[in-house]
Amino acid sequence: MYAVIVAQPPGGGPPDGGPPDGAAPPDGGPPNGGAPDGSTGTTITEEEPHIVVNSHKQCTLPAGTPQTITGHIYCDNYFEFWFNGELVAKDPMTFTPHNAVQVSFEWDGVSDKEFAIMCMDYASTSGYEYTETTSAQIGDGVLMAEFSDGTVTGSAWSTFVVTHGPTAASETAGCSASNLDACVVTTATEPTGWTGAGFEVDGAWATATEYTADEAGWGRTPSWDTTASCCGTSTSPMTQATLSLNGGCSVIYTAENPDGEAVAVQKSECLDPQSVLSESRSKMIWSSDLKKDNKVLFRLKVAADASSGIECPVCSAATRTTQRVRREMRTLTTAEWSKVTSAMWIMKTTSQADGVATYGASYRTYNYFVAKHAVAMLDLRGDQAHFGPMFMTWHTAFILEFENALLSVDPEILAMPYWDTTLTEPSVFTDQYFGSAPGTGPNGEVIDGAFNDWPIESNFNLADYTNAAGEAISSPYTGSTTGMLRGADATRTETTVLRFGTSTYAYDPNDFWKCANLDAFWYDWYECVEQGTAGGVGVVSGSLHSGPHAQIGGKSGDDSGDFEDVTASPNDPIFFFHHADVDRNAYWWMHVNADKRASAYGYPTEEASGIGPYAGMTYYGQHLMDRMGDAWGFSAQDLGFSDSTDLQTNADILCKVSPTTAVYTYDTVVACLADGGAGGCQTTWGDEVATTTTTTAAATTSTAATDTAIATTSGSTTGAATTASTTGATATVSTTGAAAEATTQSSSTAETTTQSSSTAETTTQSSSTAETTTKSSSTAETTTKSSSTAETTTKSSSTAETTTKSSSTAETTTVTSAASVTTDFLTVSVSVDTETGDSDGASDFLAALDSSTTTTAPEASTLTSFAASLVVCPLLVVLH
Repeated sequence: MYAVIVAQPPGGGPPDGGPPDGAAPPDGGPPNGGAPDGSTGTTITEEEPHIVVNSHKQCTLPAGTPQTITGHIYCDNYFEFWFNGELVAKDPMTFTPHNAVQVSFEWDGVSDKEFAIMCMDYASTSGYEYTETTSAQIGDGVLMAEFSDGTVTGSAWSTFVVTHGPTAASETAGCSASNLDACVVTTATEPTGWTGAGFEVDGAWATATEYTADEAGWGRTPSWDTTASCCGTSTSPMTQATLSLNGGCSVIYTAENPDGEAVAVQKSECLDPQSVLSESRSKMIWSSDLKKDNKVLFRLKVAADASSGIECPVCSAATRTTQRVRREMRTLTTAEWSKVTSAMWIMKTTSQADGVATYGASYRTYNYFVAKHAVAMLDLRGDQAHFGPMFMTWHTAFILEFENALLSVDPEILAMPYWDTTLTEPSVFTDQYFGSAPGTGPNGEVIDGAFNDWPIESNFNLADYTNAAGEAISSPYTGSTTGMLRGADATRTETTVLRFGTSTYAYDPNDFWKCANLDAFWYDWYECVEQGTAGGVGVVSGSLHSGPHAQIGGKSGDDSGDFEDVTASPNDPIFFFHHADVDRNAYWWMHVNADKRASAYGYPTEEASGIGPYAGMTYYGQHLMDRMGDAWGFSAQDLGFSDSTDLQTNADILCKVSPTTAVYTYDTVVACLADGGAGGCQTTWGDEVATTTTTTAAATTSTAATDTAIATTSGSTTGAATTASTTGATATVSTTGAAAEATTQSSSTAETTTQSSSTAETTTQSSSTAETTTKSSSTAETTTKSSSTAETTTKSSSTAETTTKSSSTAETTTVTSAASVTTDFLTVSVSVDTETGDSDGASDFLAALDSSTTTTAPEASTLTSFAASLVVCPLLVVLH
């Protein structure tokens, strides 16, 4: 099917070929890009999964650290739960539907953890249910629970049977479904104080018995009706009929009210147990008699010091005072897009030595990134960049290093654009953007677009490259069979990018946000964007990551298009825009899962295992404290963290590239946070949503939309269909709570304060440094670029002091007014020049909402709140 030279697994030879970034794995493995229709064949749940137990070993918090513990409990039929003697929760539904309940409680970090649960399967005094029908039966009970501290149900729990029946003796005496009067149920006295802290089980308690779902069953799945605040339909344990009160909506059966008694139920108490619990993490348990033991008590004591493993590293990265904003590529003006493509052509055609001499130490050739990707993929220990938890940390660092190189060539670009694959119009497969798919050259070459005839390196020699320490790189990768910088088994000799796929690819926007909002752990998120699952539950139908690789790069016979070639997929420039979008998904996921940051989002510390073609494989590079792809790793200097050449670990990336510490953010993140709490970055579960969406280029958004946005000063959204974008060369945001010296720079040498006139890496960047107010407008008639802030330390070869540069109006008198909008972690602030209308970002952000690129600044009165430029989230029209 597809043969490449791949990493040698531990203790054996190489697998029979690993798939490219989007091809189906060999031998019927799960596809990375899904079927041609984007599906993967996964059963998709209609309920949002909330995974509170990490399937992988994660780091441990320091001993004595208080914690909020959350969890899910499922009991057939009714439970009550105590923690350390305190009642935490009671199941609101006493019979049907069979619901799981979310719980939350506090642990002091010092005491032993004592869990006590009473679980009761409904049974009448005969031990039977449905006794008022002709088909009375003996039911069965089961308990399953998972808690965020890692506690799960299993054989470690102890059980005490309170009620049992019908007894064997009564059955001998004639008890049956047709002779209930002969049936006997025995009742034992509950042990005194069994729910309290300090209780010790004795010989009257037994070890819990584990059962499978096939043995115990999941029961009647609940469904939540938001409009009616209703948890499914309740039935009678006597007649099996729907309770008549409220049509069975959120009512329970009682002997006093056989038609139903209304109860208050929250959505968090009406969860599908199969969406929040998994047999891969926890076990269904009961006493030894699954059917006849009707009321059972459960206890488990976990010693306070029972946690073991690697202690979580402390993240000391400062909160950023400014962040550059990555924007959707189609919101860039023509001039801005031209800057991006021109810089990439320079990277493609300028040598490393010449580039560093001209642009500074952050410069990298384009082919540097293709070769680095290939070396990571073909590492003999195992793929260092794919099909494991390190996929996103490695690619986050990879895109950041590329972005730093791009900005070293042209700082006015400000940030790496991304390609939102959920947006179908305008198409990116045009002469303006990526060119055709498939390629329109005689052999599938891409001969049109901004990257037309994009060259592939011939006569590849790894010796031409060095790692962060300036050393030769050790790798089995030597190029393709024809000596080109392509996959090791590639035979094509065309010297420009090939595409054999389709230009009609689109990813479901609802699925994008399902993964981005997943309440789960790091590896669960990666499984979601790679293969559509999380914790064993199907979540989405395609692969956000691999789908475009397979369907756009495509194949011609046995030959892969360059974007589909896993080894050298960065050969196609689409790669960087696409992976910035996958990073956008991870970025938002880290934001909504900020409570997991102290434990590195649950990133595996040991015994990780790959997925897809690397399923079952564990090797160096996958784990939290491993250096990423250390054969050709990422130094702190490469990524702009410091001047150090120390290689970065997965933990370093999670610390230094979080939503509060990263040098960048995303336009949708800024807009959704300004929208009063991420209204447009949410998703819909269980309902169909529109999948065709449009993004409007910055120069063509309607004036009406502009007026709507400007009129919004409270942070609410009044124009759901409008597009918020961050256009212009001033796309930076200011964040709160950071040290004054924290800086955001395009350069990797943040501490450098003296640069030559020929170096683009000065510490005064276009809106990239916290200490400066240097900004550049995207309009043709930009009037002022100033770096006169007192803290600016930029010096050129001809100027020893801080300089102020102006195109034509250096002596303009300015009067500034300030405005800001505060979100849950960002304060986006701006100073507005009420004389000229220029600003620290406002006019450029607002340019995206204007109907044309104009040099006329908005009236100062319209800029009274910078929220105007941010409040309209582009996905609101799709999701709500």
